[in-house]
Amino acid sequence: MTFDLEFTPTRRTTEAVVVFDVLRMTTTACAAFSRGLRSLEVVADADAARDRARATGALLFGERDGLPLEGFDGGNSPVETLALDLEGRAAVLCTTNGSRAVEAAARARHVLLGAVVNAPAVARFLVSLDPDEVVLSCAGTVDRVSFDDVLGAAWVLREVVAREPGAVLSDACALALAAVEGRDDPLPLLERAAHARFLRSIGFGADVELAGRAGAFDVVPWRQSASPPTFVVDGSDGIG
Repeated sequence: MTFDLEFTPTRRTTEAVVVFDVLRMTTTACAAFSRGLRSLEVVADADAARDRARATGALLFGERDGLPLEGFDGGNSPVETLALDLEGRAAVLCTTNGSRAVEAAARARHVLLGAVVNAPAVARFLVSLDPDEVVLSCAGTVDRVSFDDVLGAAWVLREVVAREPGAVLSDACALALAAVEGRDDPLPLLERAAHARFLRSIGFGADVELAGRAGAFDVVPWRQSASPPTFVVDGSDGIG
């Protein structure tokens, strides 16, 4: 397997893409599936998300600038999601950056959602899948690099390399791994991210703390269908 890392999303054709929006979309998705969610559609446009939820009877979650959207069933908080009973439900999720990153991966054969909280599970999934090329796509924040997403990608890479020492890494991957070298706890690094400081400033500090718990969820959301992008999991073991 060869690995490349995008600090912000680009549209490219490749075998497998792992999308990272650690604060908070991909972490929230993991939390939702751990609560029994059946499927998750990811839609970038708020009006389109409303239409999809109305047409399908799905729950509607989303945010703009970190805050819940008016008229939605919930926002984009993994901590708040853990308090919900989502057994057997479908949901639509619309966020500022993560939804666009998923759209950018439309031409990939396989698309996964990755984060610090499911890094070991993603690594196992990739090793089992054994694609020739994997792109780790960081959602960023309004087209700028976000350290939280790079941290999520680095944590997955650590897990992959431990299982597949022969994996071939790009320089961007090597740079991400260097940033976490010698670190066993991702949370102190995550706290350095500008978006972590922003979330704390608007009252979502608990989301940052949850997002920094490596391996908290043993789930891997993977894209089952591309239009609209709809994610499912094979298993939904809860927080550990």
